[in-house]
Amino acid sequence: MIINTDKIKKIPFSAIILLILISVLLMSSKKMIMSSANYPYATKITSANAVVSASDVSDSKTYNEEISLPHTFKHLDARTPVTVTTHVSLKADDQIFIKTVYSPAKVYLDGDLIYEFGKAENYPAFMKDPATEQYMISTDGYTGDTELRIKYLSPVTRSSLTIYPPIYGAYKSLLFTLLNTYKWSFLIALLELCAGILFVFISILLLYYDKDVCKMIFHFGFFSFMVGMWSTGECNYTGVLVKNPTLLYLCAFIGLFSQIIPLLHFCKSAVGFKNPRPIIIVAEIITILNILACILQLSGTLAFSQSMYVFHIILPITLCFLTAYIAYEFVHNQNNRAKRLMIPVGILAVASCAEIINYFTKIMSSLSLLSQIGTIIFIVIMGNIMGLNISDMVKMKKENEKLVFDMNLLENSLAEQKKYNTMITRNEEITRKQRHDLRHQLVVIKELAGDTNPTLTEYLDSLIHSIPHAPKKYCENKAVNSIISHYGAICANESISLETKLNVPESEDSVLDNDLCLVFGNMIENAIEACRRLDNDGCFIRLSADIRYKTLIITMDNSFDGHFKIRDGKYLSSKRNDFGIGLSSIQSVAQKYGGDTEFVAKNGVFQSSLYFQIYTHSIK
Repeated sequence: MIINTDKIKKIPFSAIILLILISVLLMSSKKMIMSSANYPYATKITSANAVVSASDVSDSKTYNEEISLPHTFKHLDARTPVTVTTHVSLKADDQIFIKTVYSPAKVYLDGDLIYEFGKAENYPAFMKDPATEQYMISTDGYTGDTELRIKYLSPVTRSSLTIYPPIYGAYKSLLFTLLNTYKWSFLIALLELCAGILFVFISILLLYYDKDVCKMIFHFGFFSFMVGMWSTGECNYTGVLVKNPTLLYLCAFIGLFSQIIPLLHFCKSAVGFKNPRPIIIVAEIITILNILACILQLSGTLAFSQSMYVFHIILPITLCFLTAYIAYEFVHNQNNRAKRLMIPVGILAVASCAEIINYFTKIMSSLSLLSQIGTIIFIVIMGNIMGLNISDMVKMKKENEKLVFDMNLLENSLAEQKKYNTMITRNEEITRKQRHDLRHQLVVIKELAGDTNPTLTEYLDSLIHSIPHAPKKYCENKAVNSIISHYGAICANESISLETKLNVPESEDSVLDNDLCLVFGNMIENAIEACRRLDNDGCFIRLSADIRYKTLIITMDNSFDGHFKIRDGKYLSSKRNDFGIGLSSIQSVAQKYGGDTEFVAKNGVFQSSLYFQIYTHSIK
């Protein structure tokens, strides 16, 4: 599967831009935000008479008195009756929007029951209280001044009851009023959900490209989706559109409790912590707490709305810890990927703390809007940062793949070179033995022929003298000597001056012998290739080797045409547009024995130098 890596690193930012464009189009659409000229605002009831049947209400002003809406009654016993009465001026086809929070309620118009919230059969047995319900109730048959009475029963799972202001008007006016009130919260929730689904889908597409990139994008998308789930469940406008309060209840709290887990895993992948263990431990602890909260809710022991207070403390603390740990990673380990995440994760931490403060102080009517704003800012910033992180990861992946390829190529080259060197040494030994045997056989034939045939004797003498003597001994090491002899003959045939001064002792280590042959063979072969590219007859190769303090030092100067290419400080092969395998092989052997190499081109002479350790136990 071939994928353009430049396009991949632009995917997150492009996805964010796409979502922003979609949101702008939705906000400007008249179908979504209806014109107030055509659909005037519905009427919101801001005050009512309230009667609390309990005798232990701490605020005596709320007992059978006028109250401003919204209003919260505190310190109530479970299922305390609270009756709210007001008057509304209804028109034909008007509807009334009423919201209840964890409390059963009955709605009456002029004493007639028209709707009942929180029926026991409408929510599962594991929930002690009904979920938050929002419903637009039809008022067919009622017009003019009408008494609206709502009888609440306080929740079992909390000691307070909040009365939200009813809103009445034409159906489209109600929709417009609600959407205009909750449009930002609703839009951000949709964007978070869409971003989550989009990034999870992108991660699936990249599954076979790179698992690390796929995992990072998946966790980012899952985090965005869980935040979107929470925001959607919390948004009042969603309750109007989705007629399943229990589903929204579960979505809101599961999203709230779980959102930090994929965020931790995302940061672990995106930052690449030197020590990711603290992040893993925190993620595991929160996962266990999530499972425990679900078990308690399903068993009816502790509702999500009660365990929520624990997570309201855990989430800001975790985000602050995450921000601090990312900053620590950057300062102590100079991790640039950590530097990129410090600000966006810090924004999340600040937004989470602000959301908790707003939840208890009620500064803003939308309890989760501050956290939503922080999250959407985080998503937008991370869209660009993820592109940079993916670029880094792709670059590292390419370098690793190239390194593996080069190593495999080098290993294959070394194996072939060792076979070639072994064959040269073996053939040299066979040829020397054959020359020795042939000379002795001709001498025996000459003795047997005697002096009876002068012509035959003269011919045999010429044959004996024409047999080459043993090759020149360049050094004590037989393997190296064979290699030098082989290439020395080539140099003699091609009029290349070869000067040698070699002190290479005999070795008992066959691996070392092979590596020495590889070094000398590649060096002389490269030098011969360089000389062949010259037209003049003054080509030369000067090779020397000596041992000092158990270190073999090899130097070689040879003629060359002065043309060479360097990339990233390395010489490119003259045979192909890539790094020279011969030089890489020499460098690999030097590094294997704790040494190094240097190659310098200067004034028409190519100078090669290297050194590496030769241990005493391998030398005779």
